[in-house]
Amino acid sequence: MKIKFPFLLALLLFSMSAFAQTVEKDSIQVITIAQFEKMAQKKKAMVLDVRTPEEVAEGHLAGSVNINFLGDNFANEIQTLDKKKTYLLYCRSGSRTRRAADLMQKSGFKHVYMLEGGITAWNAAGKPTEK
Repeated sequence: MKIKFPFLLALLLFSMSAFAQTVEKDSIQVITIAQFEKMAQKKKAMVLDVRTPEEVAEGHLAGSVNINFLGDNFANEIQTLDKKKTYLLYCRSGSRTRRAADLMQKSGFKHVYMLEGGITAWNAAGKPTEK
């Protein structure tokens, strides 16, 4: 029995569509600088800087806590955090933040947000940092 190409294409497209619907939706929100500032003022919010200690020494957001995503203990260190709190993450530009936020979400954290553009965007907007 010969199967025609349009049938195979339709079957492939249907399969891909069904698979896409089963993939879990990304619930980590990327937020603007203004949203980040507003949320950081809330009592249940913690600002996490996921950069290296060397990067943090160059300047960081006031009140932020450094947990180095590239360090050997990141997964263990986040397990000590209260999963009920809201976490506002940033790195230099967003790449490490995305991976750190994904790991936190998979570890059971429900309220994880990413600063759009990281500290690079923060600095470009003229926002204050401390050393």
